[in-house]
Amino acid sequence: MKKIVFILALAFSLQISAQDKVNWITDYKAALQQSKNQNKPILAFVTNTQKTEATQLLKTEFFASEAFKTMSQKVILLKLDISDKQSYNVRLGIHYLNKQAPLGLALVNKYSDKIGDPLTEISTDNITNFISFVNSKI
Repeated sequence: MKKIVFILALAFSLQISAQDKVNWITDYKAALQQSKNQNKPILAFVTNTQKTEATQLLKTEFFASEAFKTMSQKVILLKLDISDKQSYNVRLGIHYLNKQAPLGLALVNKYSDKIGDPLTEISTDNITNFISFVNSKI
């Protein structure tokens, strides 16, 4: 009996966590096409493979927030990994963030133009301000 309850609880928790996951597009051209087709802006997440305090802060205060869960349904999510310095993503990251930053978020329209200022200085206050900014634009 205990095994059955454990298996049901595990299955239920896996189903809930699977619903919380969002799908990031990693192909820039595909994201632009979806943005045009769905008439939604793009939220570009510029990142690399390094784990830093800023990465953890974004994870806990932005990506885990209810605001992001709501926002993620109103934008196209584009993840640009800039770990490979030879990739096109590095140029896009510099363009979107206005600097050569290893981590940041930018709101972009369907023509690949930036909307407002990107989030590059990661802090609790800046994250809160960026959420408010994005919500005012979507």
